[in-house]
Amino acid sequence: MKYFVSAPVIAFIALCSCSGQNPSEDQSKKQIQETVLASVGDVKITLSKFRQFSESIPDGMKKGDSVFAKERQVLESLIDKELLLIEAQSLPIEQETEFRDELGMYSRNRLLELYTRRLVSEQIEISDEEMEAHYRATNRDRALRFNGIMLKSEDDALNILKELKAGGDFMELAKGHSLHRESAEQGGDIGGFKLKDKVHASIAGPIFELAVGEVTEPIRLSFSGKPHFALFQVADEMPVPMAASERKVREEIFARKRAERYQFLLDSLLTVYDPQLQIEQISWLNKYSQSEDIETLTAPDEWANLPICSYRDGQINISDFLQIGRQLRVSKAELSDAERVEYILREVVIPAHLFSNEANQLGLDKDDSLVSRVKNKRDDLLLNTLRERYVDANVQASEEEARAFFDANPKKFTSPLTSEIIEILVQSDSLAQQLKQRIAAGEEAEPLARQHTIRHGASHHDGHLTVSIYTKAYYKDIFDAVQQAEIGQLVGPLPVPEGYSIFKVLDRHQKLAPYNASSRRRSIAYVKIDKSKRGYVKFVRGLRDKYKVDVREDIAKDALSSAI
Repeated sequence: MKYFVSAPVIAFIALCSCSGQNPSEDQSKKQIQETVLASVGDVKITLSKFRQFSESIPDGMKKGDSVFAKERQVLESLIDKELLLIEAQSLPIEQETEFRDELGMYSRNRLLELYTRRLVSEQIEISDEEMEAHYRATNRDRALRFNGIMLKSEDDALNILKELKAGGDFMELAKGHSLHRESAEQGGDIGGFKLKDKVHASIAGPIFELAVGEVTEPIRLSFSGKPHFALFQVADEMPVPMAASERKVREEIFARKRAERYQFLLDSLLTVYDPQLQIEQISWLNKYSQSEDIETLTAPDEWANLPICSYRDGQINISDFLQIGRQLRVSKAELSDAERVEYILREVVIPAHLFSNEANQLGLDKDDSLVSRVKNKRDDLLLNTLRERYVDANVQASEEEARAFFDANPKKFTSPLTSEIIEILVQSDSLAQQLKQRIAAGEEAEPLARQHTIRHGASHHDGHLTVSIYTKAYYKDIFDAVQQAEIGQLVGPLPVPEGYSIFKVLDRHQKLAPYNASSRRRSIAYVKIDKSKRGYVKFVRGLRDKYKVDVREDIAKDALSSAI
């Protein structure tokens, strides 16, 4: 490939400055930023354009033995991107309905985000008085200590509640009836003072409404993986400063005021624009959507521009409505239902349309950040469509290639390091210590896990858990300890959010998967990915032959080196 070589960037800047006056520092910087490093067809790659592109790439993806080599590799990547965009723009991709719908939806949603941020979110103010009032109204000004009785059925819970109302002692009834044996032994005491936001929402609301000594109505809960009913009594309370829940209080007030302001703004626009649904067009749409001729949500020309909703000085036509319908994946069955169409209009289409109108009148559609985001989305859609249609669609993988890949890459089909453990999770450190001592003395762990563990779902498997990178999200609080423990080692108690965990590592293994339907699918995917990568490189090389590429090597080297 031949490259056009010009004078160094210093000479370039001097040439631009020979008007007899010394340019200002800002002007000089601007000239430097507009230095052309390369051209791709009619597209100029300036230093500023290169910098923007380079900043969008993680440092870890920049390859090279030196900083300049990395920058030079980034320049090649930008050239490739421009080549692909030129090719994509030469094709009718942007005129296709699917492309226009996706870009239109993205553009509209970002515009609405900007509008609601400017007109709603940024207009919200929260006073200290509002914070204080909400903090007290939601009972976050107190921490509670409470007792509980876990029962099998609602009838059992109602019977215990009758005994309590008749003067029964809560703690004694908990000891005699609660299925949650750990707390039952303590008279139902859950242990310690708890903040409202640290208690499960299903019980926090009822409990924190009570005064000390009062008892809740039966509350449905899941216990040992099955539905149960519980009664709770507030045993004691202590004051809590607002600092303990300030973030949550602020979030709730903001969410409420945001919803109120949004609705006020929408109501105001509805009053001004006065949108009116056009029943005749809705009826036509209902009938048309039932036609066997309709394949996509598009209207014939004679109906496309008719209003499905009219408002002061404007309208939403059938074509506009169907475009949003396609974007929202509205089905033909929904369009055949007049009530559903009216609901979509009132709750989605009309608000979005009115807000978009207002945003455009305010000039928000020309906001630099919005324009940049929409352009980047357009480019991404073009590049993805080009690759899918002209590279990925032509990639195939044979049975022989899939099997050969499986045989040559056993590590890709070997399970991650997996630990089989038996765990008991309880609420108190003292009980965890007792259970650990009993297991260390030779008692079987499975019956103890079945009886005591509060790990959701674990009691069904007698406390047995499979811990690997795939299940880390479920057991993240004990994952590292499990990985470090030896086989046969009894570990804990470890403090975790739900209580205290003790566990014993039973086994640890990695297994090579057999070549079956699942591994075959993965092998085929790997082969296709590899072929797609190589095909993409070949495709781009072809574009370098198709379109003229000039890299101004001296200017590029000087500009990139001086900017590093």
